[in-house]
Amino acid sequence: MIDRLNDQRRNFEVMALAGGLGVLVGLGLIVRDLVRILPNRDVPVPVDLASTPHDVLLGGTATAQATEAVIRVSDLSPVRFAVVLTAALLPTLVLMMVAVCFAVLGTSFGRGDVFAQGSLRAMKVTALTLLLGSVAIPALQVMAARSALGSVGVDVGQRMETDWVLFAAGVMLGTVWYAFRRGARLQRDTEGLV
Repeated sequence: MIDRLNDQRRNFEVMALAGGLGVLVGLGLIVRDLVRILPNRDVPVPVDLASTPHDVLLGGTATAQATEAVIRVSDLSPVRFAVVLTAALLPTLVLMMVAVCFAVLGTSFGRGDVFAQGSLRAMKVTALTLLLGSVAIPALQVMAARSALGSVGVDVGQRMETDWVLFAAGVMLGTVWYAFRRGARLQRDTEGLV
């Protein structure tokens, strides 16, 4: 039984370590994006061309339809620059929030405090972040593409869609948070009885 508890504690330590590593990787990605974007020269901006696919000649003989592209723009106006920068950084920030949640959960589970208030807060904030990110990230990416295309005088229709994977992850984590909140309440009630 003791070995099993130690194995579980080790698993929680690995969970906390994975969360911490996720935060470090996220910081590295943010630095990379800042280095690419802050000079405001040849800023790469992804553009969705699905609504107006373009034929591309490959190898001189074969044609294909391009539904995505990356355009490079320079000297963006302050507003357009802010939109492009935010669109590039927000996905990484959302992922870092998930990593922080993993680190907090792993740490509190490892201590044996499954229903710690910090864990509940981390789950709730992360679930809300995922739900908001499922709408905000695609919206900002469309705005960034429109800003980049507008800066070179091109108007290609960009459509915004919800990121259903992030949305589903937010709903699932919100459900887990609700179950843990109920568990914490039951634990407090039973502690008063014993």
